[in-house]
Amino acid sequence: MKNLITAWLAVLVLAGCAAPWTVKPGADPIVVNAEQISKEATDTIDDFIKFVDRNWAAAGSDLRAARMLAAESGPVYIRQLRAATKQYKAVRNPGNASSLQDKITALQGLLETIREHYNPKTQ
Repeated sequence: MKNLITAWLAVLVLAGCAAPWTVKPGADPIVVNAEQISKEATDTIDDFIKFVDRNWAAAGSDLRAARMLAAESGPVYIRQLRAATKQYKAVRNPGNASSLQDKITALQGLLETIREHYNPKTQ
């Protein structure tokens, strides 16, 4: 088990997906990453949709398309991530770890798309 955790932490670091949060000793890094990205995604997607809705008249077609993508895909990706996290917690094996990492990566990709159009610190 310890080797599996160490291996997945190495995969996260090598893939450039290392979490910006601290993982407490004994915690499973991939679970911490999944839970944090799920929370971050929920807040970011909600804020982005509200921002676009408030500025709909001035929003360009690319911003409107990103909003539609976030509204349609965001909840699906978050549900899939939470289901994969639950499955991985129940059965910690390489297949479930890989599936969980795939869901994390998909949600991170959506967040990157949103951040191309939205920076809450400046908007």
